[in-house]
Amino acid sequence: MARATRFIYNDMPKKKIKNIESLPFLTTGDYEADARNNPNNIYIQRQLGLHYEAVNNWESAKDIYLRQIKKHPTNPDAHFYLGSFFAMLGEYDKSRQSFEEALELNPDHKGTIDAMAMYTNTPDQKALSNQILGMSSRLVPEGPAQKITIIRQRLVEGNYTDALRLCEEGQKNFPTHNGFLQLTGETELALGNVEDAKSAFQRSIKLNAKDKNSHVSLANLYFDLGKYVYAALSFGDVIFLDPEDADSRYMQGLSYFKAQEWGRAAAAWEDLLHYRPDNEVVRVLLPQTYYILAVEYNRLGNPSMGRQSFKNALSVNQNTNQWLASSMATLGGYYREKRMYRESLAAYQEVIELDPSSAEAYLGLGLTYWNMDEKDLAKSSWQKSMTIKPDNNESQGWLILSDQES
Repeated sequence: MARATRFIYNDMPKKKIKNIESLPFLTTGDYEADARNNPNNIYIQRQLGLHYEAVNNWESAKDIYLRQIKKHPTNPDAHFYLGSFFAMLGEYDKSRQSFEEALELNPDHKGTIDAMAMYTNTPDQKALSNQILGMSSRLVPEGPAQKITIIRQRLVEGNYTDALRLCEEGQKNFPTHNGFLQLTGETELALGNVEDAKSAFQRSIKLNAKDKNSHVSLANLYFDLGKYVYAALSFGDVIFLDPEDADSRYMQGLSYFKAQEWGRAAAAWEDLLHYRPDNEVVRVLLPQTYYILAVEYNRLGNPSMGRQSFKNALSVNQNTNQWLASSMATLGGYYREKRMYRESLAAYQEVIELDPSSAEAYLGLGLTYWNMDEKDLAKSSWQKSMTIKPDNNESQGWLILSDQES
């Protein structure tokens, strides 16, 4: 611990950098005040309901939606909101009743139809979706619900070519329903056409920027491609639509972390802790991020901010055994990518002192030596890594490669 913290307290002045502040977040009081000031605006009331859902205040959320149905009984959106609420709680029979009310008012209700296109995660969701889409198909035999039902059947069957053809027909016949573009993206992904899938998700967002599902799909696609900054920006779009989406806040932070945007990762995870203060994963990752910031602030000539960042890390989680070694390992890889090999080696040595049985530290040490053209030292490090962890170890592949190049 003492050796590791010397990275922070080495007061060698260099270039100054500023702190990166966390963004403000809306409180329950903010949402409630907005709703009180707009009692007849069903969409502002919906935002309050979503906030109550996010903080697990189920009864208050239900009260909001029930009041909207009483105030706006002929607005299918009001019934759709209550149906979505019951579906989120797993009360699918009640959910079905509300969705049916929405379709009786508007058999082609866009919100309901598009939502049903996304209800595919569990058997209960699929059953609900099939029932509601079936009702819409009966009411409007040539409507979008019938097409969506068939497309999903084709996806389950693995008949992606026909699914794609039906998606194109759906887009042509029902150009305002972005659900067809969402399904196009999912089909293209299943076919391995990543760029076409991305284009479909982007077109879906352009058609309906408020559709959360397409933003999530695009964000996940960017993340899987390793385009972490773009993933973070896309998860930010999800958060804009649904500030209480804890999963997207976590993924935004993780995307920034993998992009080595330490300050932005810290800001995203700090915001998440406002909504989910007991998130154990973030209480390990956020101190890592603050520690990396501390080292970087100090390296760039801002020791006071370095000390503050270290204090921030401890304020989140005082158990340094949970995060300090991982922080140094991350720094080791970060410095290697920047060709700062001396700093990379020092960071990995710190990991080994903190955790002598870390096979990953010896793997990283070997990679740094390899980049330095120190082949023998690299092989020695990987052999040590294999001694510690003989199975499922990336070091084995590097040893094979090094033998081939010998």
